[in-house]
Amino acid sequence: MNSSFGVGREALTGEFGQLVNDMAGWYGWSSGRERNNARSAAHKLFRWLRDRGHEGMSSVTLDDFRAYYMQRAQEGLCLKGFRARMLLLCRYMSESGKIAIDPTPVFNLKIPQRRKLMPAMPPEMITRILDAIDRSTSYGKRDYAFILLAAAMGLRMIDIANLRLKDIDWRKGVINTVQQKTSRAISLPLLRGVGDALKDYILNGRGGSGLEQVFLTLDGRRRLSRNAIFGAFVRRCGRAGVARTPKDGYSFHSLRRSVGTRLCTAGVPLTTIAQYLGHTDLESTGTYINLDTKSLTGCALGFDGIGKGGALWN
Repeated sequence: MNSSFGVGREALTGEFGQLVNDMAGWYGWSSGRERNNARSAAHKLFRWLRDRGHEGMSSVTLDDFRAYYMQRAQEGLCLKGFRARMLLLCRYMSESGKIAIDPTPVFNLKIPQRRKLMPAMPPEMITRILDAIDRSTSYGKRDYAFILLAAAMGLRMIDIANLRLKDIDWRKGVINTVQQKTSRAISLPLLRGVGDALKDYILNGRGGSGLEQVFLTLDGRRRLSRNAIFGAFVRRCGRAGVARTPKDGYSFHSLRRSVGTRLCTAGVPLTTIAQYLGHTDLESTGTYINLDTKSLTGCALGFDGIGKGGALWN
């Protein structure tokens, strides 16, 4: 039977199309989401194999799987999610007898990736954005407060959206919250300027809503969503004359990177920066060393001993 798979994209036919269709009725899936992730991975793999001249799995070798893995790694995609989907597909093909070899060991191997180094927003750019906000309006008080939270304390956008009134301990001068990304509880000192901005918004701009979240829509009926925060930030950049281009790295998250970079430049130990930002590992924190270009220049080697023909070993 000549089956096909593909809705809204190039269809797979023949053996590859039949393999993907058979996945829908396999008993081994723990959820529909798991099945759909595996089918999506299968479609991409089988299309790649077909373009390399394969018409079915009988001619596919481990070298083909390795080549596919390496190519996807070079494309810069998130390998963690890719590997998880491919391992689901490998389990299906092995347990259902669709393939004679087991490619699982190939995708169990972690491949180091070159990550694009995203910039931190410069302090002067942040100042321009904040100075351009009209804080006499409720709209301005709110936007000023949440941008300052990110720029001065490094809170992520989702954690700002989830921030509750009870998370702010005014007596002790701290913000206690649980990061959504890591599920890690953090306690941050409430900087005076940030505290003043929060007070101004809560007392004079937020209104009398009974909602527990700090930042609300202008009508006070809903919490401010992550997308709304990002949209407001983009508008504030435009009104401040801060030019942004797609994928220039100056997203809302660049405010958080700016905090990490400033701490690193000030000589704060990486372990302390990791604790402050709520990182679960030092690898994430180490990125800020690369952004500290001023300090990195002190690590550059001089040209002493370098001749026209290369190094002079004397």
